[in-house]
Amino acid sequence: MIEQIQDLKHFEEIKNSQKDYFLLIFYTDTSQKSIEALKNLEEFKSKNPDVSVYAVNASKVKDIHPLYNINAVPAVLLFKKGKPVDQVYGVQSSDFYERFTAQMPSKNAASKDNQNRKLHRVIVYTSTTCPWCAAAKAYLSKNHIPYTEINVSENPSAADELVRKTGHTGVPQIDIDGTFVIGFDKAKINRLLGIN
Repeated sequence: MIEQIQDLKHFEEIKNSQKDYFLLIFYTDTSQKSIEALKNLEEFKSKNPDVSVYAVNASKVKDIHPLYNINAVPAVLLFKKGKPVDQVYGVQSSDFYERFTAQMPSKNAASKDNQNRKLHRVIVYTSTTCPWCAAAKAYLSKNHIPYTEINVSENPSAADELVRKTGHTGVPQIDIDGTFVIGFDKAKINRLLGIN
């Protein structure tokens, strides 16, 4: 069972009591993706009872997520000795959390491939009627690359921000660790993500 953080004081107590690694999910109970991510993290926790996992309902506890610049849910942070060392946004599978926590000492039995695999921050900018966007997302999913999707046709401010960043209006555009791939450029995606 994932322990719910009640307030900032409760979180500080937990953070100070954890000598090694722990996971923290930020979610809201009004976000379907959050509820799905929480369910997948619960499944991960049931398979890994020795991993400490905590949850913050950001619509009720509003003073923790700004400390870590969390502005979208669901978001999961991996902490080491009280400091965040990695994070991922969006709905991820239980298997993904296995890879995400492979660096944890209690998870040293994880495969060598998972331990050496670098996690990337991937954001896919899409639109509702874009077939190349669907192809890009399918390709990332097929290669087990977690990503956050931002639909610019439903979010005009994200579209404006994208034009400011890249000078391009077309989609898909894929932000991989701050480097943009314009269109579904499989060779560039492979190079940036280390896909062979």
